[in-house]
Amino acid sequence: MKLRLVPGTSFAIGDLVSIKNMPRHEHFCIIAFRGENGEKIAVLKALFNDTYITEKPVSELASLLIKGRL
Repeated sequence: MKLRLVPGTSFAIGDLVSIKNMPRHEHFCIIAFRGENGEKIAVLKALFNDTYITEKPVSELASLLIKGRL
C-alpha cells in the first residue's frame, strides 16, 4: 500500500488538523468556519480535551489525513 499526502489546503468541517506553531501531538477537529477581514478562520475543538476550543487562520493548519486515512 502506498500513501500520499492529500494535495491542496482546502479544509472542510470535520477535518482533523494540527496547528503548525503548536506541538504536533495536539490534534483538533474543525467544527466551523468564519470570515474575518477576507481571511478564513477555522473554529477548532481539541480531540482529547473536551474544554479546549480555539480559532486559527486556515493558513496555520496542517492536515492529519493522508489520502483520507489517519
